[in-house]
Parts: sequence; C-alpha cells; structure tokens
Amino acid sequence: MSSFARKLWNGRIPACFELAMYEVKANSKPAPYYVMLPRSSYLTLFTDQIRDFFEIHMETGTIDEVWFEFRGKTLKWHYPCGLLFDMCCDPSTDLPWHITVHFQSFPEKDIMRCPGVDAIESHYISVLKEADQLKHRMQVYSSLNQSQHKQLWHGLKTDNFEEFWDINKKFMEGHEGTMTFKNIPVRIYFEKRIIQKLFPSVRVENDSERDVTLHNALSNCIPELFEDLDRKTETTAVLIQGTTPPFNTPLQWLSKNMAYADNFLHICVYTNNTNS
Repeated sequence: MSSFARKLWNGRIPACFELAMYEVKANSKPAPYYVMLPRSSYLTLFTDQIRDFFEIHMETGTIDEVWFEFRGKTLKWHYPCGLLFDMCCDPSTDLPWHITVHFQSFPEKDIMRCPGVDAIESHYISVLKEADQLKHRMQVYSSLNQSQHKQLWHGLKTDNFEEFWDINKKFMEGHEGTMTFKNIPVRIYFEKRIIQKLFPSVRVENDSERDVTLHNALSNCIPELFEDLDRKTETTAVLIQGTTPPFNTPLQWLSKNMAYADNFLHICVYTNNTNS
C-alpha cells in the first residue's frame, strides 16, 4: 500500500449535525452533534449515534427514516462523505460542515431509502464489483472468499485502515501480470450530470504508448472546458479527494492512490465557484 493511501484514509471532515427545527418538540433546543467524518465512509453509518443523540428532543411516534440535508439540498446516502463534501461545499467557508438532520418527511423522489447497514454494504459491494470488472474483469473480487468479503466491509465500516487495506491492496494490482489496470473506473460529476466512460491506462500515439492523463479524461468528457488548457478559466475547478492534482497526472496513478474505498476515481468539476 502507498503512504499516500494512508494519508487519504486519515482525511477527516469536521461535521456539525443539527436537528431540523420544525421537528423539535416544544421547550426543547438540542445542541448540535459534532463528529469527524472519514472521507471514504458514508453518512448513514452514523445514523444510530445521531438518532440516539437527538431522540429525546422529538415527539414520540414522529420518527421515520433518517435523512440529511445541506442548504436545502438532499444528501445522497450512497455517496462517500468526501465526495458529497466536494460536490456541495467550499472548504474555505463551509467548515465545519453544517448538516441538517431529518426524521420526518423522507424525500422519496430525491433519494432511495436506506433500511439499514445491510443496504449500505450491498451498495458498496455493487460499486466495488463494477470497479473490479473494469480493472480486472472482476477476477480479484471473484477470487476472494466470504471471510475476505466481510473483512473488507468491516474495515471500512469501523474505519480500520489495516484491516481494509489488507484486502483492498489486491484490487490495486495490475491486470493479468501487468503494471496497469485494464480500464480505469472513473466518474465525473459536473452540473448535476454523472459522466462515466471507458478509459484505458495507456493510449497509443505515434506508434508509442503514453499514459492516459487526467487532462485526457476531462477533455474527452467536457471538451468545452478542458480541450484547450491555455483557455481554461480560473473559475473552473477540479477536485479529487479534496485536492486538485496536476492535469498531466496519469489516471493509473490517480486510480491507485486517490480512488475511494469503492475503487472508483470520483472527480468533481465545477465552474464560477459553484460546486456541481
């Protein structure tokens, strides 16, 4: 495993959870609930402790499934915390991350329900299998036994780096004895769109192999912004794990070192200082 991966794993987002005021019972004003969110974790893994903290401040019988909101925007529970923050927030002004907690009026038109931890695990494994299909034709995931499947999820759920990476390192090996992945699992988030295309690790140019770079991927998916880097406006920003890598960084390196726990490289693009 790379030291870079450990540093990313240790990345935390200070969050302040506040109960929606219209859900607070009379003569009650709950204090906020503060927590340091791991970037690779999921909001709904904190549901139980958040419910326990706010439960005494709500009317009995009004509690439905928990959901989260930031500035009127419903937060999707199946996105990693770090991705949600990069999509919605400006780290220069939005720390701590003020998240409104709801126990009523679940917005079923905006997000799917999450009946419990098993649903989070199921979604995570589904995305991981898709990533492995792109990287290794799912040869890695298929080679794991049930105990290793459980160890991988348990390490993520409990924020245990060593337990998680003991298994996840297998997904970082090259495809069929090579040094690279067959394809790079990439999702680009731009103006409420999710763009996903096949990107190999290398491309042939003038009879020689060259790394496929971050710029290659962005110019292919959003040519109006990135085809000509000399004309790229200063108001265009690119975030991966809260940072902006150089545009000439190989996708292979980014995928190996900056992918989320689901093995996808999630890239946020926004313009005019407004997150996508």
